[in-house]
Amino acid sequence: MSEAARQRAEELALKNRRTGLTIFQWSWIMAFISLVVVNLQLRNQYPSWPPPNVKPFNPVLPTIATLGLILSVVLVNRAHQAIKQDEQRRFLGQLGIALGLGLAFVLVMAYEWVIADVSTQYGVLFRLMTAFHGLHALVIGGILAYIYRAGRQGHYHSGNTWAVEAGAKLWYFVLVAWILFYLFLYWI
Repeated sequence: MSEAARQRAEELALKNRRTGLTIFQWSWIMAFISLVVVNLQLRNQYPSWPPPNVKPFNPVLPTIATLGLILSVVLVNRAHQAIKQDEQRRFLGQLGIALGLGLAFVLVMAYEWVIADVSTQYGVLFRLMTAFHGLHALVIGGILAYIYRAGRQGHYHSGNTWAVEAGAKLWYFVLVAWILFYLFLYWI
Protein backbone atom coordinates (compact mmCIF):
# COMPACT_ATOMS: atom_id res chain seq x y z
CA MET A 1 0.00 0.00 0.00
CA SER A 2 1.39 3.39 -0.94
CA GLU A 3 1.97 6.08 1.66
CA ALA A 4 -0.82 8.22 0.18
CA ALA A 5 -3.28 5.30 0.28
CA ARG A 6 -2.32 4.50 3.87
CA GLN A 7 -2.81 8.12 4.87
CA ARG A 8 -6.26 8.24 3.17
CA ALA A 9 -7.24 5.03 4.96
CA GLU A 10 -6.19 6.49 8.32
CA GLU A 11 -8.11 9.72 7.64
CA LEU A 12 -11.21 7.74 6.67
CA ALA A 13 -10.93 5.58 9.80
CA LEU A 14 -10.68 8.70 11.98
CA LYS A 15 -13.65 10.28 10.18
CA ASN A 16 -15.69 7.10 10.76
CA ARG A 17 -14.77 7.05 14.46
CA ARG A 18 -15.80 10.69 14.85
CA THR A 19 -19.08 10.04 13.03
CA GLY A 20 -19.80 7.00 15.20
CA LEU A 21 -19.11 8.98 18.37
CA THR A 22 -21.38 11.79 17.18
CA ILE A 23 -24.23 9.37 16.50
CA PHE A 24 -23.67 7.75 19.89
CA GLN A 25 -23.79 11.14 21.62
CA TRP A 26 -26.98 12.17 19.80
CA SER A 27 -28.66 8.98 21.00
CA TRP A 28 -27.70 9.91 24.57
CA ILE A 29 -28.93 13.46 24.06
CA MET A 30 -32.34 12.08 23.09
CA ALA A 31 -32.47 10.07 26.32
CA PHE A 32 -31.60 13.12 28.41
CA ILE A 33 -34.15 15.26 26.57
CA SER A 34 -36.75 12.57 27.23
CA LEU A 35 -36.15 12.95 30.97
CA VAL A 36 -36.60 16.72 30.66
CA VAL A 37 -39.91 16.07 28.87
CA VAL A 38 -40.98 13.80 31.75
CA ASN A 39 -40.00 16.59 34.13
CA LEU A 40 -42.15 19.08 32.20
CA GLN A 41 -45.10 16.68 32.06
CA LEU A 42 -45.03 16.16 35.83
CA ARG A 43 -44.78 19.89 36.40
CA ASN A 44 -47.94 20.45 34.38
CA GLN A 45 -49.89 18.34 36.88
CA TYR A 46 -49.31 20.90 39.67
CA PRO A 47 -50.18 24.57 40.04
CA SER A 48 -46.53 25.29 40.92
CA TRP A 49 -43.20 23.52 40.88
CA PRO A 50 -42.10 22.26 43.27
CA PRO A 51 -45.59 21.25 44.33
CA PRO A 52 -47.20 23.11 47.23
CA ASN A 53 -45.73 22.22 50.66
CA VAL A 54 -42.57 20.73 49.09
CA LYS A 55 -39.28 22.40 49.86
CA PRO A 56 -37.21 23.16 46.73
CA PHE A 57 -33.65 21.91 46.48
CA ASN A 58 -30.95 24.32 47.56
CA PRO A 59 -28.84 25.24 44.49
CA VAL A 60 -25.71 26.51 46.32
CA LEU A 61 -23.70 23.27 46.54
CA PRO A 62 -24.77 22.03 43.07
CA THR A 63 -23.81 25.42 41.61
CA ILE A 64 -20.32 25.12 43.07
CA ALA A 65 -20.12 21.55 41.75
CA THR A 66 -21.29 22.75 38.33
CA LEU A 67 -18.54 25.37 38.25
CA GLY A 68 -16.06 22.60 39.10
CA LEU A 69 -17.44 20.51 36.25
CA ILE A 70 -17.07 23.43 33.83
CA LEU A 71 -13.46 23.88 34.93
CA SER A 72 -12.83 20.15 34.50
CA VAL A 73 -14.09 20.36 30.90
CA VAL A 74 -11.73 23.27 30.23
CA LEU A 75 -8.86 21.23 31.66
CA VAL A 76 -9.76 18.14 29.60
CA ASN A 77 -9.74 20.34 26.51
CA ARG A 78 -6.33 21.72 27.48
CA ALA A 79 -5.05 18.19 28.10
CA HIS A 80 -6.18 17.19 24.63
CA GLN A 81 -4.39 20.19 23.13
CA ALA A 82 -1.26 19.39 25.14
CA ILE A 83 -1.01 15.81 23.90
CA LYS A 84 -1.51 17.00 20.32
CA GLN A 85 1.65 19.08 20.91
CA ASP A 86 3.47 16.14 22.57
CA GLU A 87 3.49 17.90 25.94
CA GLN A 88 3.13 14.78 28.05
CA ARG A 89 3.66 16.43 31.43
CA ARG A 90 1.09 19.16 30.77
CA PHE A 91 -1.33 16.54 29.38
CA LEU A 92 -1.12 14.44 32.54
CA GLY A 93 -1.32 17.44 34.87
CA GLN A 94 -4.39 18.93 33.22
CA LEU A 95 -6.15 15.58 32.93
CA GLY A 96 -5.32 14.64 36.53
CA ILE A 97 -6.83 17.85 37.91
CA ALA A 98 -9.87 17.43 35.63
CA LEU A 99 -10.39 13.92 37.01
CA GLY A 100 -10.24 15.23 40.57
CA LEU A 101 -12.81 17.92 39.80
CA GLY A 102 -15.02 15.34 38.07
CA LEU A 103 -14.85 13.10 41.11
CA ALA A 104 -15.74 16.03 43.37
CA PHE A 105 -18.74 16.77 41.14
CA VAL A 106 -19.94 13.17 41.33
CA LEU A 107 -19.54 13.11 45.12
CA VAL A 108 -21.53 16.33 45.55
CA MET A 109 -24.31 15.04 43.33
CA ALA A 110 -24.29 11.69 45.18
CA TYR A 111 -24.77 13.63 48.41
CA GLU A 112 -27.64 15.58 46.83
CA TRP A 113 -29.13 12.29 45.65
CA VAL A 114 -28.95 10.73 49.12
CA ILE A 115 -30.58 13.66 50.92
CA ALA A 116 -33.41 14.05 48.40
CA ASP A 117 -36.86 13.43 49.91
CA VAL A 118 -38.44 10.66 47.85
CA SER A 119 -41.89 10.97 49.39
CA THR A 120 -43.00 13.19 46.48
CA GLN A 121 -42.77 13.03 42.71
CA TYR A 122 -40.51 16.07 42.93
CA GLY A 123 -37.91 14.12 44.90
CA VAL A 124 -38.29 10.92 42.90
CA LEU A 125 -37.84 12.78 39.62
CA PHE A 126 -34.81 14.58 41.05
CA ARG A 127 -33.27 11.25 42.04
CA LEU A 128 -34.01 9.71 38.64
CA MET A 129 -32.43 12.58 36.73
CA THR A 130 -29.36 12.92 38.95
CA ALA A 131 -28.79 9.14 39.03
CA PHE A 132 -29.06 8.91 35.24
CA HIS A 133 -26.56 11.71 34.83
CA GLY A 134 -24.34 10.45 37.64
CA LEU A 135 -24.07 7.03 36.03
CA HIS A 136 -22.95 8.60 32.77
CA ALA A 137 -20.48 10.85 34.59
CA LEU A 138 -19.02 7.85 36.43
CA VAL A 139 -18.64 5.74 33.29
CA ILE A 140 -17.09 8.55 31.27
CA GLY A 141 -14.92 9.52 34.23
CA GLY A 142 -13.75 5.89 34.26
CA ILE A 143 -12.86 6.19 30.58
CA LEU A 144 -10.87 9.35 31.33
CA ALA A 145 -9.12 7.58 34.22
CA TYR A 146 -8.17 4.77 31.83
CA ILE A 147 -6.85 7.36 29.36
CA TYR A 148 -4.87 8.98 32.18
CA ARG A 149 -3.34 5.66 33.18
CA ALA A 150 -2.48 4.82 29.57
CA GLY A 151 -1.06 8.32 29.16
CA ARG A 152 1.23 7.76 32.15
CA GLN A 153 2.52 4.69 30.31
CA GLY A 154 3.26 6.82 27.24
CA HIS A 155 0.55 5.49 24.94
CA TYR A 156 -0.41 8.89 23.51
CA HIS A 157 1.51 11.35 21.38
CA SER A 158 0.80 13.83 18.59
CA GLY A 159 0.28 10.98 16.12
CA ASN A 160 -2.02 9.00 18.43
CA THR A 161 -4.66 11.16 20.09
CA TRP A 162 -7.98 9.57 19.10
CA ALA A 163 -8.71 8.06 22.51
CA VAL A 164 -7.98 11.38 24.20
CA GLU A 165 -10.19 13.22 21.70
CA ALA A 166 -13.02 10.72 22.19
CA GLY A 167 -12.75 10.90 25.98
CA ALA A 168 -12.79 14.69 25.84
CA LYS A 169 -15.87 14.75 23.62
CA LEU A 170 -17.66 12.39 25.98
CA TRP A 171 -16.74 14.62 28.93
CA TYR A 172 -18.11 17.64 27.03
CA PHE A 173 -21.32 15.67 26.76
CA VAL A 174 -21.38 15.21 30.54
CA LEU A 175 -21.26 18.98 30.92
CA VAL A 176 -23.93 19.72 28.30
CA ALA A 177 -26.28 17.12 29.75
CA TRP A 178 -25.69 18.38 33.29
CA ILE A 179 -26.33 22.02 32.37
CA LEU A 180 -29.67 20.93 30.88
CA PHE A 181 -30.60 18.98 34.01
CA TYR A 182 -29.18 21.61 36.36
CA LEU A 183 -31.40 24.30 34.86
CA PHE A 184 -34.54 22.17 35.16
CA LEU A 185 -33.75 20.75 38.59
CA TYR A 186 -32.68 23.94 40.33
CA TRP A 187 -33.73 27.05 38.40
CA ILE A 188 -36.64 26.57 36.01
